[in-house]
Amino acid sequence: MTDGIVNIHGKAYQTVAYRVQTFREQFPEYGLRTRILESSPEFVVMVAEIWKDGFLLATGHAEEKRGSTQINRTSALENCETSAIGRALAAMGIGGTEFASANEVQNAVRQQNEGEFITKKQVQEINKLIKETGADSKKFLEFCNAETVDTISTTSFQACVAALEAKRAVQQKKKMVADAAREPGSDDE
Repeated sequence: MTDGIVNIHGKAYQTVAYRVQTFREQFPEYGLRTRILESSPEFVVMVAEIWKDGFLLATGHAEEKRGSTQINRTSALENCETSAIGRALAAMGIGGTEFASANEVQNAVRQQNEGEFITKKQVQEINKLIKETGADSKKFLEFCNAETVDTISTTSFQACVAALEAKRAVQQKKKMVADAAREPGSDDE
């Protein structure tokens, strides 16, 4: 990413933060307002509006399902607001011809490529295995193609667990061999 521009599959997308900065610089007299239209334990719907002198110039709507992605597990409202703002700015012509922001496109690509993220119980299972095996967290996460344990995709989960279980099995076998070597009578005297 360079200066708020992200290249995704050969196409340039602007982050919402970059679009807001551009908006504030180019239209300092305009107002940007967000409102929650609906919020429930399942989802949130928001609208972002751009105003000038009492006139509504552009709107952008967004809906996010709580818990549907890693970010929406903890920040569905904030994610929804960011999407709504990005869409309102696109309706004003800020951000090129794309209504989807770089943030939205990256999330969509990631979800398509990786599926949903693992559950909290699966996160605990992996963290327990990492601790038990003394695995190098950085190398393990690279293997699982994730930044953190809670961003491991459901499609990668089994392979990630299998790798840790294999490491544990090797460690257990080494321990058994070492223990057998220490038992009395195991040496040829």
